[in-house]
Amino acid sequence: MSSVMTHEERRVARPLSVLVPLIQKDLEQAGEAAKRASMPYYKSAGDKMLEAKGQLSRGEFIPWLNRNFSISEQTARRYMSFAVATRDIQNEGSPSFSSLNDFHKQTGSSAYREVTSKKDWHEGVKGNIERARTEAKRIQNENLSRQQERDADRKLALKLIDIGFKVLAKELHPDKGGTRDAMSRLSRVRDRLKSHA
Repeated sequence: MSSVMTHEERRVARPLSVLVPLIQKDLEQAGEAAKRASMPYYKSAGDKMLEAKGQLSRGEFIPWLNRNFSISEQTARRYMSFAVATRDIQNEGSPSFSSLNDFHKQTGSSAYREVTSKKDWHEGVKGNIERARTEAKRIQNENLSRQQERDADRKLALKLIDIGFKVLAKELHPDKGGTRDAMSRLSRVRDRLKSHA
């Protein structure tokens, strides 16, 4: 084994706390460079998709796309949108886009708005849901009110029956000059009235 140290071995290593952010920045820049480098290919693919779409009948493009590529319709539309828009931009000097998302954000492309914005029908559906909830709550409150009204009526009827029974029992009780038959009849009538209440 040689006792001579190489240049690499003599170099002092930087602490890990210094290396981590440097490595993270390198990886981030590599990702950005890869996105930027892919932009001409996305444009080229979009141009060719537009060319192919022109040769297909209405309704055939999406099935053709699905048969031949593993990308979504939305992604294909973004490539085509990028291709169309950058044709116009190239005449004025090509601005720099870091990615397709960046392109759609900067140009306000309808494809980007379609993906990131609310759909027109969202508000209508939300309104219908809110109206249905309000109506369900109203019905629930009405049913609760009806039930409470029935309960209050029943309590009042039972109280009235009890008061009437006590008043008449004082007159019809055998100890107060009434008869056993009269008292039995009063008890039967009270029980029937309570069962109906």
